[in-house]
Amino acid sequence: MAAAALCDGDVKMVIWDLDGTLWRGTLDEADADDDLADGSLAPLIRLLAQRGIVSSVCSFNDEERACAALQRLGVWELIVFPAISFDSAFSKPAAIRATLSAAGLSPANALFCDDEPRHRAAAAAALPGLLTCAPSLLPPESALRRCGSADPGCSRLQKYRLLEARRRAEAAAVSQAGAGDAAAQRFLDSCEVVDLDRLVALTQRTNRLNYTRRRRGCRWGRTTLHLPGACTEPSVACPQAGLVYVSDRFGEHGLAGLVAVRRGALRHFLFSCRLLGLHVEDA
Repeated sequence: MAAAALCDGDVKMVIWDLDGTLWRGTLDEADADDDLADGSLAPLIRLLAQRGIVSSVCSFNDEERACAALQRLGVWELIVFPAISFDSAFSKPAAIRATLSAAGLSPANALFCDDEPRHRAAAAAALPGLLTCAPSLLPPESALRRCGSADPGCSRLQKYRLLEARRRAEAAAVSQAGAGDAAAQRFLDSCEVVDLDRLVALTQRTNRLNYTRRRRGCRWGRTTLHLPGACTEPSVACPQAGLVYVSDRFGEHGLAGLVAVRRGALRHFLFSCRLLGLHVEDA
């Protein structure tokens, strides 16, 4: 039985549903902290952590309210990789899969506890080997005190917390690099015509990301500028220039940077300040 596996040492993580599982009824039905704590299985989360078994959460719920409830029950700091959402597209099997992947665990090392048979069945079908259990079938507390191995300092939980922090950092790095990864620099050729007004505005308005601190006035012309890109010798007087057009998953940022070299010397190297935080300068 799945519940027995919890005591046999195979389970490294218990993934809890909330409403009707970790606490009775729903958050909407809990008028006070006493109602929330009455009959709650939250104390088992701490007990399991002290036996080297970590806990996660997978629940259709309002994330802010659910997190607040877990904090009031004193177990929020014992939860890793929580998946809580009211989004209509939220899928418990998909969320559990993501949790196990982030934690580096196989389905056979996890127990999903949910009061709804359909959710347990869906998760088990999607993740072969995943153990599932109704809250009413969990082993008694006396048996849980003998499961796993003694870990009074919750050292295993702390290792998963470090892993969770790393996963968040990786996700943040991917998010921050999104625009930079998509940034495209297009070098001009002799037949390209550039909007001078935009270039002048870019050089005159950019401060923080203007690395040469040079400004360019209207001597470039009234409406357009032709920049030949055929110059290959630094001694040649004609300029070599590149424009940076930026786009990311949110849309097009347009012309957002300029690099210009004349006689082998860097004349302009700048990005629009509105790109700060998008890490385009690191692309």
